[in-house]
Amino acid sequence: MNYPFLDFEKLEKKFLISREIISQKFENIVVIGFGGSTQGSKAINSFLNEIRVIYIDHLHSKTIDKLVLTLNLEKTGFIFISKSGKTSETLSIFEYLIDKCKNKINISNHFFSLTEDKQSQLHDFSLQHSMKLIEHDPDIGGRFSIFSNTSLIPGFYFNFDLCKKFLEGGGEAIEEKGLAEDLADQLNQSMKNNKNIAAYLIYGQQLLEVGFWKKQLFAESLGKNGKGFMPVVSEMTKDQHSILQLFLDGPKNAFFEIMSMESDKVNLINMTLSNHMSAMHETLIKQGLKPRISIFKENDIKELGFYFCIEILTVIFLAKLLDVDPFVQEAVELQKINLS
Repeated sequence: MNYPFLDFEKLEKKFLISREIISQKFENIVVIGFGGSTQGSKAINSFLNEIRVIYIDHLHSKTIDKLVLTLNLEKTGFIFISKSGKTSETLSIFEYLIDKCKNKINISNHFFSLTEDKQSQLHDFSLQHSMKLIEHDPDIGGRFSIFSNTSLIPGFYFNFDLCKKFLEGGGEAIEEKGLAEDLADQLNQSMKNNKNIAAYLIYGQQLLEVGFWKKQLFAESLGKNGKGFMPVVSEMTKDQHSILQLFLDGPKNAFFEIMSMESDKVNLINMTLSNHMSAMHETLIKQGLKPRISIFKENDIKELGFYFCIEILTVIFLAKLLDVDPFVQEAVELQKINLS
């Protein structure tokens, strides 16, 4: 399949070259971006329980102020990510952090931009402040960027030795694309049966961001021309005490995927979580709902790469069945027109 976001050999070469641009040994990395600019690496770092990478993907000024006061700025790097270089939220945070940090650190040594190599606000601002730039591949959009610099650089800054396994997992998924075709057929049949909600039941906090990554991938790729389905990320067991009643006894318009961590530590908490997951699986089966179940082994980054690639392939196959273009998001521009 000739897609630039699945050309693993080329993607690895670009990553190995680009990672050298951030040669400093920081104790923390702060990643600023929205949507696909951050969600991929956020899922990777959450899966690995990597807390040294911090994300600003919100417009909460008090939270940003508190973060700046908490960090040792001399040992912190900031990466601003925007493919177009025009993302309004990222640009606003850029200016805000420049003002907060300019008298405390050398901006050119601590601030980096990952954007297309062409004129844009972020590109121009970065040059004005003598910042180093990392090229964002112009042929790879945000939600399909999980195997590109956008996700790999912040995703494996502190875990470089794991990146190769992650890419190997993605490459192995290409060889098993029949699995993705089957999943696309199943999802298409679910929608034909008037099921228009995908409920991702997450057992294991490390997988929450993986669920949010899937939410963007499927919603933004398939939600066109009145087609697609609504992804709902549900944190278990918390949501068993709120939304489970609706799932089991409300409208029969949802299909389910259970996503669960298989912890390598046996303790009361992990056993309780596992027991709840098993009980949920059995309950859904008895309801005739036939959930998909995806089990992840702790820190198995190769398995995570495989999963991400299968999901991307599933979207591509399903888009063909629905006769939609998965690579555009024209409706998103409607809101931008009204920005002042």
